[in-house]
Amino acid sequence: MISRRRFMVQSAAAGLAIVFAAPGPVQAEKKEEAKWGDLKGRFVFDGKPPEPKKLKVDRDLECCVKFDIRDESLMVAADGGLANVYVWLRNSKASVCPDLTQTAPKQVVLDNRDCIFKPHCMAIWYPKQQYSIVNSDPIAQNVAFSPLGDTPANIVLAVGGNASYEFHRKQSAPVPIACNYHPWERAYVLPRDNPYVAISAGNGRFSLTKLPVGEWEFQVWHERPGWLELPQWPKGRFRFAIKAGDNDLGTIKIAPARLEAKR
Repeated sequence: MISRRRFMVQSAAAGLAIVFAAPGPVQAEKKEEAKWGDLKGRFVFDGKPPEPKKLKVDRDLECCVKFDIRDESLMVAADGGLANVYVWLRNSKASVCPDLTQTAPKQVVLDNRDCIFKPHCMAIWYPKQQYSIVNSDPIAQNVAFSPLGDTPANIVLAVGGNASYEFHRKQSAPVPIACNYHPWERAYVLPRDNPYVAISAGNGRFSLTKLPVGEWEFQVWHERPGWLELPQWPKGRFRFAIKAGDNDLGTIKIAPARLEAKR
C-alpha cells in the first residue's frame, strides 16, 4: 500500500512533468497553421471572348512597328478566364503571416520591353519591397505616374537604363502608369502596406495566401470599370469569413456590360 505522503509526492512530480513538457514541433506547426487561410477563386468573362484591338503605333517605328501591340485593358482567355482583376484586403490592421514577411521578394520590377510595359498590372508591399524600373528596349523610354498624396514620378530611361522609386503611402486604387514617349503604353501598380493583394492570371484564377483567420472586407477592381461591382458586391466590396486552410469563392462570372470602360 502506498502511503498518503508518498502518493502526493508522486502526483506532484507527475504534475510538474506535465506542466513543463514542451509541445512537439508538429503540434506547434499545426497551431500556427490554424491562424491562416487562403482565399482563391476564378473570374470568368460571361460572353464571347473579345479580340484585343491593335493599337496605333506611330513613334519609334524602327523598333516598335515590328511588335503586335494590342489593347491590354480587357484580356480574356479562349475559355473565358478574365485576367488582371485586382483583389485585396481592405483592412490594413490585419496581422501579417511571418512566412510572407520572410519570403516576399525584395524587388518588384516594371520592365519596358517590346515597346510596352511588362507586366501590365502589379502590386507592391511598399514598406518591404523596392520598386525597380528597367528599360530592355533599344530606344529611350519614359515612366510617369502620380500616386495620390505621394511624390509624382517622371523618369527618363536611356537604353539599358534603370531606376527605382520609393512609395510612402498606400493607395486605395491602382495607380496608372504612362509613357510620355509612347502614348499607347499603359500599366498599373497598387502600393499597399501589407502583402494581401492578388491579380488574376491569364486563366482568371487568383489566390490570396496566408490571410489571418477572421471575417474581413475585400476590394475588387478592374481597369475598365474601376470598382468591379456585382449585385452582391456594392462598390466592388465583399465580406468573407476566412477559415484555416482553403477558402474558395468558386467561379465568378462577369457580364460584359460590367466591364465597359469608365467614361
